[in-house]
Amino acid sequence: MMRKIACIFLLALPAFAQTNDAQKPVAVINGEMITAQKLDQLYDRIGEQMRAQYEKSGGKAAFLDNYVRKRLVIQEAIKSGFDKRPDVQVDMEAAKESTLFDRYIRDVVASKIITDAVVRQYYDQHPEDFATPERVHVRHILITASNSGSNPHTKQQAFELIQRIAVQLREDNSATHEINDPAAAARVRISQFAQLARQYSEDASAQSGGDLGWVTKGQLDPDVDQIVWNLKPGVPTGIVETKFGYHIIFVEDKQPAGAESFEHAKSGIREFLMTQNVPEVMTSVTRLTDSLMSQGKVAVHPENIR
Repeated sequence: MMRKIACIFLLALPAFAQTNDAQKPVAVINGEMITAQKLDQLYDRIGEQMRAQYEKSGGKAAFLDNYVRKRLVIQEAIKSGFDKRPDVQVDMEAAKESTLFDRYIRDVVASKIITDAVVRQYYDQHPEDFATPERVHVRHILITASNSGSNPHTKQQAFELIQRIAVQLREDNSATHEINDPAAAARVRISQFAQLARQYSEDASAQSGGDLGWVTKGQLDPDVDQIVWNLKPGVPTGIVETKFGYHIIFVEDKQPAGAESFEHAKSGIREFLMTQNVPEVMTSVTRLTDSLMSQGKVAVHPENIR
């Protein structure tokens, strides 16, 4: 009996040793322990292309060095209260740690290189990048018209159907005249048109209430394009025939040509300038993480990497 127990114990030893090795620390970052098992899990999550790059430059040890530096930045962001900023918290809902790291690098580290003055200078010197052409928000209802066997109805049937839809639209629009609030009336007209589009339209946009989104001149079929620019928002066209069939077109809103404001554009400019200044930004990140490593309590144990 004792011999049997001893055999079982000996068989269990390799598994125990493997489990024990998995829990050994490969790094301790200001009290935060990263085990060999945790490192394996993190390394397995990265894509094949990224893993191939690491294999050329030190494998898991190189990955661990980068991870330690990233954790130091995240710890510093939390310590400084950066993670409590409302705009950062909104972004962090999707991917907390990655977003916190990226935002801290952009808003704190890179901002010392790409200052507000540099961003403003780019905006002022490249007005063409921020010009916005006149555009309209368009919806439509399409009833396909053809006498071919593949069409669900003849051209005459299609015309009769679009006529009935046009009559329904006129009746719906007449009812909105009793609404005193113009904005509320506009919302009702949009809703009415969208409902009819979902019910009758044979275009792919039917599921979204006939919504074609914001378009600029020349984006639509020439026969339709010519009409939409003369439409008043909230007033549907009569029946329009094109090579696709019969349409009723509705302009939901119009925006004149203008320029994107600096406040709206500056975040995108900063992101762009970061891509143009990668070496400088990376030098600053390395300088920061070197400083954090020297100031903090960081211990790396490469001998425990499996």
